[in-house]
Amino acid sequence: MSKNSISIIVFLILLCIFANAFSKSYTSHNMSNLAYVLALGIDVGENDKMKVSLQFTKNAVFSSGSGSSPDDSSNVVLVSGEAESIFSAINLLNSYIGKEINLAHCSIVVFSEEFAKNGISTEIYSLINNEEIRPSTNLIVSKCSAYDYLNNSNPNLEKLTTKYYDTFSITSKFTGYVSNITIGNFYNSLSSETCDSTAILGGLNATAREESSKESNGSSNENSSSNSNSSKESSSNGLTNEDSSQNSKQDQNIITSPEELTASTSSVKGKRGTENIGIAVFDGDKLCGELTAVESICHLLIQHKIDSCIVSVNNPIDESKKIELQLYPTKKPKISVDIKDNVPHIYINIALNADILTLEDNINYQSDEILNKISDSTKKYLENELKNYTDKVSKEYGTDIDHFCTKAFGHFATIPEWKEFNWTEKYKNANFHISIDTNVISSLLITKT
Repeated sequence: MSKNSISIIVFLILLCIFANAFSKSYTSHNMSNLAYVLALGIDVGENDKMKVSLQFTKNAVFSSGSGSSPDDSSNVVLVSGEAESIFSAINLLNSYIGKEINLAHCSIVVFSEEFAKNGISTEIYSLINNEEIRPSTNLIVSKCSAYDYLNNSNPNLEKLTTKYYDTFSITSKFTGYVSNITIGNFYNSLSSETCDSTAILGGLNATAREESSKESNGSSNENSSSNSNSSKESSSNGLTNEDSSQNSKQDQNIITSPEELTASTSSVKGKRGTENIGIAVFDGDKLCGELTAVESICHLLIQHKIDSCIVSVNNPIDESKKIELQLYPTKKPKISVDIKDNVPHIYINIALNADILTLEDNINYQSDEILNKISDSTKKYLENELKNYTDKVSKEYGTDIDHFCTKAFGHFATIPEWKEFNWTEKYKNANFHISIDTNVISSLLITKT
């Protein structure tokens, strides 16, 4: 056989290979044939183990010059289905969508509080094992159902929901009310025998809660009118419509104090029906509690993951009032662990600068005496809040979400010695020694009133 014949045969073989490869890519992986998931939600199912909700955006939104409206909510699609596992549900929804579901652009994964209490390790391991899911995907535990959370996630300042999901966690740097937690963070803590995991705490804002309450009242009124006998029976049991209304109002109580504020309790109203405030705390893979806005600030100060935050402390000049300051960590916290009589002693030192935001009449804010009084008040407030926080996570929850265990490793020569010490149990009785160095510089612009 001549060289020309061999070359022709090789060329035809290569041509068939490339044609086959590109034809498959075009038919199955072309962008128009993929359904990109923006967010994934997981609830407890009514007919199976879980209800999986997927939020999509129409591909036309990504196209330049597509003429998409400023309101992206019309371009968002939310579907759900029940199955034994995440990927069984996705396979079911694939048949409904008619396109291949792709998780490469999934920005958040939301677990309902009810589901998270039963443990989420299987779901986290499964998601991390999937090559399409990024470890940087944010992890949220919602106080409402995951479906309702996604259904109310409409961006306020962004035209695209995709852009909103990429930016909403940035607020952790300058408020401290929420932390930027990913499934990669959760997986790393879950893989440790001594450290514990956290997630973003989410829920519905006041607007969405009011709408939900109206819908619930409307459906209950319909049920009561169509089932008068049931109403009479409820009344005989001591539960009247008035009582139900009062209970509904109690459920909608609004909290304004950062010391008690969490998601689904704020006074925030707006088009976007969701809010992220606080941190969900896990013992192993099971949800065991939550942190308030101020407790989240304490956590982030210890973790050195905050640029600034605003706190309200007692005004040393007028005890009947509060004074607000903006805090800036000046350096990484100094954290050390000492073991005495088998009890961990944890030392935490945090250095902060502060600007005065709240000003009073006839006060010289450049006076050393005034600044020292405000510094002392701030120091006392923060040390008290940090002590309450550390006692809560260690003694009440029994969780080491600040990873103090990494500072204790050095006291043990071998791994068997460390395991025999049993940090998880000993940590519950840890003594915390907290010191705050505050330097109140002055007010921002006005130095004398």
